[in-house]
Amino acid sequence: MKKRFWGEAAGCEVSLITLNNGSLKADVSNYGAALVSLWVPDRSGGFTDVVMGYDTLAEYIGQKCYAGVIAGRCANRIKNSRFVLNEEEFLLDQNEGNNHLHGGHKGFGNVVWDIVSGGEDFVVLKYRSPDGECGYPGNLECTVEYRLEDRLLKILYCGTADRDTVMNLTNHSYFNLNGHGSGTIRDHTVSIAADQITELDRESCSTGRFIPVDGTPFDLRKPAKICTMLAGHHEQMEIGKGFDHNFVLSSRNNPAVPAADLISEESGIGMRVYTDLEGMHFYTGNHLDGKLKGKGAVIYPRFAALCFETQHFPNAVNIGHFPSPVIKKGEIKRSMTAFEFYTK
Repeated sequence: MKKRFWGEAAGCEVSLITLNNGSLKADVSNYGAALVSLWVPDRSGGFTDVVMGYDTLAEYIGQKCYAGVIAGRCANRIKNSRFVLNEEEFLLDQNEGNNHLHGGHKGFGNVVWDIVSGGEDFVVLKYRSPDGECGYPGNLECTVEYRLEDRLLKILYCGTADRDTVMNLTNHSYFNLNGHGSGTIRDHTVSIAADQITELDRESCSTGRFIPVDGTPFDLRKPAKICTMLAGHHEQMEIGKGFDHNFVLSSRNNPAVPAADLISEESGIGMRVYTDLEGMHFYTGNHLDGKLKGKGAVIYPRFAALCFETQHFPNAVNIGHFPSPVIKKGEIKRSMTAFEFYTK
């Protein structure tokens, strides 16, 4: 494991860690457990950095779009910033109107993680979230491992708590297979193995209803150009201002089957997503405003990159028929997501 000093945050030293297995190269920071860069082989025989990010620690501390970080304790939105667990109500940090998003103001993307171990091709990071942080019950200790295996970036999540609580972690990387500063992802071709999405209300929170994708822009079961599907008309697309929705994965019972496939004809890079989780939030960078400056002083326009946020369904802690994001006292809870790269 190669690491260098990157600065300080909250009185703690922050490092930039470089992983390299010859097929892939990644830079990871222990601030927010962020994936800062990911270099993958392209058609020309070179390497392309396919994730959006920033050059400095200060930019990660000040960012609002969660680029590359781990979102938690609970990724996505919790309606009205509250939930009831074991007949006790918990009020959470409100950081998106009345709602709670990605763990609140001190979510896991805004803290310094400990570096537990590492090697040339992997690093393990740990964070202990204290009882009451952002309103959550119990002390939650979790680890995130980034591991390179041939052309696979594997992310392994593990957590345990001393009290029943919520744990729903995801990596919030933004991908552009033409390169992070190359324009937009509108020309990419995408497919997602999902027959349904979870419905959003006007505040982009899950209602608990399922919507079949048949006959909608959300039917990505066969490969489709993103620009074509973004032009589709649907009330849910208007709410999200594009794709900003949780897909109910039909691959959830078989993590060896790709949940999604993304291809760029321009670079020749393809990416498959695998996970053992039941949901994946697909977001096309609709709220990027063309003012955000990233690595190498590149300006990121609207639709500059997209996210595949594998996770439990949004607002699941408040919706009884959704798979539960609760981790029981003393339980060890694990999940896995992997991104596999190939060239055409």
